[in-house]
Amino acid sequence: MIKNSCARNWQNLDFYRQVLIILTIPAEFDDDAISTMRECAFYAGLTKDRFSRNLKFTTEPEAAAIYCLNSMKGQYNLSTGASFMIVDCGGGTVDLTTRQLLDGNKMSEVTERTGDNCGSSFIDQEFVKFLSRKLGKSVIEILKKDHYSLLQYIVQEFCRRVKIPFTGQQSDFQTYDIDLDDYKLIKQYVTGEEKNRLEESDWSIEIDFEDIKAMVDPVIGRIIRLIRGQLEKSNKKCSALMLTGGFSESKYLQARIKQEFSKIVPNISVPIHPIIAIIKGGVQFGLHEDRVMNRVLKRTYGTDIARPSKPDDPASEKFPNGLTIIFDALAKRGEQVPANKKVIKAFEPCSIMQQKIGFNMYVTKNTGAKFCNDPGVSLLRNWEIELPKNENIEDMEDTTILFTLSFGSVEILATAENQKTGAKYHVSFKCE
Repeated sequence: MIKNSCARNWQNLDFYRQVLIILTIPAEFDDDAISTMRECAFYAGLTKDRFSRNLKFTTEPEAAAIYCLNSMKGQYNLSTGASFMIVDCGGGTVDLTTRQLLDGNKMSEVTERTGDNCGSSFIDQEFVKFLSRKLGKSVIEILKKDHYSLLQYIVQEFCRRVKIPFTGQQSDFQTYDIDLDDYKLIKQYVTGEEKNRLEESDWSIEIDFEDIKAMVDPVIGRIIRLIRGQLEKSNKKCSALMLTGGFSESKYLQARIKQEFSKIVPNISVPIHPIIAIIKGGVQFGLHEDRVMNRVLKRTYGTDIARPSKPDDPASEKFPNGLTIIFDALAKRGEQVPANKKVIKAFEPCSIMQQKIGFNMYVTKNTGAKFCNDPGVSLLRNWEIELPKNENIEDMEDTTILFTLSFGSVEILATAENQKTGAKYHVSFKCE
């Protein structure tokens, strides 16, 4: 559909060269999820190869931050150097990012991004548990299996009429009733004590104020803890906090956050059309990638290299040839990495007989890791490149592998180039 639409409007367009595709992804997406997205885009015909630089990713909170940038500057008169937080409250996840305003309508990341599975769908799950207690677990299981659309309709009605309008004020609340005479299909499955109780109440399920609070409060409590943790991480005063995403329309969520943080953060608000903040921010990112000057790494990235052994090296990492495999950090956790930064290192073979050279990529949150088997160090990607046959020492010394880490928006592209043959090898993974 995308390619057909482009072809209709721009007949001479070279899609693979002239179209930039931006995909927004949840902040918690891991490397496998992003690789899957790249594969899907490739097989859908949106890219010419799997590592096309015409497909780029940005996280949902970053897209929301870009969208909110202009409105916050105008609404709150924020000046260069001011920090602001975006809390993207979606259905499944809540993602937070703190940014600093820079000259030229640009921004940088101040702290590590955080997030958790505490979006509005978890309130829906609590509502279904409530129904299970009223109807019986077996009834809910039957609905999930054989009448899922009916169960979804009941949940959506609850969201529309109760969850979003709920303010947390008793005076604003009206008891919500589910009349099972409107859902006669369900009645036939209800048995035992649940049936007796519902017959006494004329087949009506009543949801009162305290029932709703019991569903909503635990989820909002987790969001508040996330915000508090993000504020504590930053050594800069947060001048504004903006809520985006579908759940941000909840009056109760807005009220609770203002109640908790209004003395710390002077400006707390929700933008116009918070649901489409991510979509519009993704488009703006594609048009102005340079708005994001840098990002804070959540992990240390490195590879395994060989160096002469030392007496205190662990035996498991030593080789009989007098070399030890160590963890070589290329980019460290907590660093503010400029967008499009490249880390370049040159490597040479260890032996004239060496036919391949490995560039296993490792990650860790431990900034002091020395070896690839240290606690917390895990293998991210396992890959290697072939070496040309070396006839003598001079040939080996003439073989140099140029290793490059290219930092993009969400992904890091690793490239290993054999300087002697010109052969290039690529692998990508998430930058976090």
